[in-house]
Amino acid sequence: MKLVAIVRAPERIEEAAAALAVATGLTLAESRMRLAPEPPALLARLEASPAEGLVASLRKAGLSALAIDAKVPTDADRTIALRVAFAPEGITIAPRAGEVMALAWSDLLAVLRGSRESRTEADRTEKSKTLSVGMAVATGGLIMTRTSSRTVHSSDSSFQQVILLYARDGRSAALVEGQVDFSCLGADLQPSSTANMNTLGRRFREQARGAFHDDRLLRLGRRPLPFVAGNETRSATSAMVVTRRDTTASLDVLAEVMRQAAAQALLP
Repeated sequence: MKLVAIVRAPERIEEAAAALAVATGLTLAESRMRLAPEPPALLARLEASPAEGLVASLRKAGLSALAIDAKVPTDADRTIALRVAFAPEGITIAPRAGEVMALAWSDLLAVLRGSRESRTEADRTEKSKTLSVGMAVATGGLIMTRTSSRTVHSSDSSFQQVILLYARDGRSAALVEGQVDFSCLGADLQPSSTANMNTLGRRFREQARGAFHDDRLLRLGRRPLPFVAGNETRSATSAMVVTRRDTTASLDVLAEVMRQAAAQALLP
């Protein structure tokens, strides 16, 4: 399966919606809805041949469209940095286990900053019994209490910044907030992890000048996506319903769209 996406906002939304409607059979209203989110945005999930045909039709209409495999790289396919070392010629990335990755600055195709959100919401039903004079009178003293219930809602969320590095030869690495050692920043070390991730991002912009840099996934990586499974799970018992949302899959999909767009010169 393929995911079809656009990486630039259409200059003329009505013409773009008409082109998408003709190519997919969607109504104009549905096409406008598909094109409404800030790019990169997913338009369809199709088999390989129809997906490539849709991309060709959209590009002919002037849209920056591309198709990627629905199964995208994840952290399991990347080198996850424990320690990094900056040098004038490049960067060295040491994972917790495995081989060290060395990248020259000129080898970097793209540096994408993103974030992912994990959120858990629980609705718990609590039952309680209270003395009820009315119930006692009505039942002749057989029932002395009344049972009542209420639903208690609770939620917990966490955010995690990620810097994704993509080399021109296909290798990739990730600097993940909470996992990477910030001691590489030296005198620029900050008291908060968020500030340190910002400093790392600035370092990459200063030294990897030939790479494509983009920070949009700091916002967009936390939004649920159509056609992407795994964003939400739900479990229930007689007393509780728990909903878990995790946008890791969304971030991975959008990052792969942007990586391939940079490789195909659709971005910047």
